[in-house]
Amino acid sequence: MSDPSTGADALAGLVAGFPFPFPEDRYRYSTNVEPAQTPVTTAAGRWGAAVVDIDSEYRDELDRRAMILAADPTRHAVLPHMVPAAWDAMLTLMRELDETYPEQMRLRPTGADTWLWRNEILGIEQHFRYGDPATLPEEPLRYITSQIQEDIALLDQRNDQLYVDAGVVTFAADWSFGFDVGMSFLEIHGPVPRIRQEGVITRAHEFLKGLQPHQPYRRTNWTLTIDRRLDVSTEIYHEWGPDRETIQRVSDDEFGRRVHLRVEVQHLIRLPDSGAVMFLIRTYMLPLEQLASVEVWRRRTAEVLAELPCDMADYKGIIKFRDRAAQWLRGAAPVPTTTPGPGMPRWPPSPPAVDTSGSEFLVVAIGDDAGVAHVSRNWVGAAEAAGPTRLLVLDSLVGSHDRSALRTALAECRIGTRILVTGGQYDVMTALAMARTAGAVAAELSSYVTHTRDLPLYCAHCRDTFRVEVVVGGVVACPGCARDLEVHEHHSPVVGGFLGSAAGDDA
Repeated sequence: MSDPSTGADALAGLVAGFPFPFPEDRYRYSTNVEPAQTPVTTAAGRWGAAVVDIDSEYRDELDRRAMILAADPTRHAVLPHMVPAAWDAMLTLMRELDETYPEQMRLRPTGADTWLWRNEILGIEQHFRYGDPATLPEEPLRYITSQIQEDIALLDQRNDQLYVDAGVVTFAADWSFGFDVGMSFLEIHGPVPRIRQEGVITRAHEFLKGLQPHQPYRRTNWTLTIDRRLDVSTEIYHEWGPDRETIQRVSDDEFGRRVHLRVEVQHLIRLPDSGAVMFLIRTYMLPLEQLASVEVWRRRTAEVLAELPCDMADYKGIIKFRDRAAQWLRGAAPVPTTTPGPGMPRWPPSPPAVDTSGSEFLVVAIGDDAGVAHVSRNWVGAAEAAGPTRLLVLDSLVGSHDRSALRTALAECRIGTRILVTGGQYDVMTALAMARTAGAVAAELSSYVTHTRDLPLYCAHCRDTFRVEVVVGGVVACPGCARDLEVHEHHSPVVGGFLGSAAGDDA
């Protein structure tokens, strides 16, 4: 995990980590539970390796949660008998964070029931005694939700029923946590169409009652949201409800930007000390214009929306604009990052899947962009399931030290090793050329370019290749022979660079 960033690189990371929810071209309610921490490879990347997921939206979403809680305290509730469960939830999540992000999150015992917690991203260091509220700055459930992007609901099990008796829920999708506190699981889901008739809610209830500690499960749920609104709770319906009408009158371009596929990844965990069931609800959103950049997602989402029964579309609140969303997706072509000319490299619009037929795998991540971290982590997870895998993290191939490290790694590769490279255009082109020089063939190479701000330029006059920040067709000075070079729409995979020749009077 890298520190949160913004811009195109962050967006690439969000697409790569998006939990696309549709395994087929139709959708019906189901329990759809599966073991947690099982990575899922998608057409754009990978998700699901961790119970708690931190991405480039981390700080922004925590700030939003703090603002919502300050404005509406009913989004946070802990009934008196659930205080032990709140402590149990906090410590369980701290352990999970410590295991998943050891460089940023640390939990260490300091004595009998005493602990030291560090969150390096937020600059937090907290000594506390388990169960002693005086040793925390706020109630434990609210304390830990100020450091994770997930909402939390805690269910107490008594009299063979589950009751939502505690939680912090700031990003509800058209429901009210404050209203539901104290209600049973079956009561809360009473209004959902079809689930009682088809037995879905009863099966889900029985499954939850049978959860065991240290065996987390997960499921997904979805809807459509207008604009990037995490908080579409019932309490503020007056703010977002009218958008369902006005969105029908906007242009197609605006429609694609504003309508988002909203996916919840819900983790279901039996807490080890209190026995309560913890629901972690993490919300991800992707605008249709970005969804359409992944062709498989575009086609499937269009089919799901078009086929969805009206009662289900009505309950999800999308009945008024789902037909237009399906039509928009059917008419949308994939959005490539660039439109390459005949002499330009053709970079894939999304990270290619790992070729699991390889004997070994070398993943090369170059640069500190958030997209590089996400793509390389997804590749490593998929590759490790198939064979021996090595991750090589480099700053930039401009430097001789990183070039030497890559040469050494390539020299150690055997026939059949799959080499996957991600980074900016200069670093990817340079790395691929070095791999070819080391003997790799095209079938062994995969790449994903996170940005095209730079490129390697080969000077036809002094025969030097160097990094420049310029677009094709631009002019740049050669550091070797000092000529002004025009950058041509022509590249060599062998040299690993674009062709530059003297421009204007220097020709």
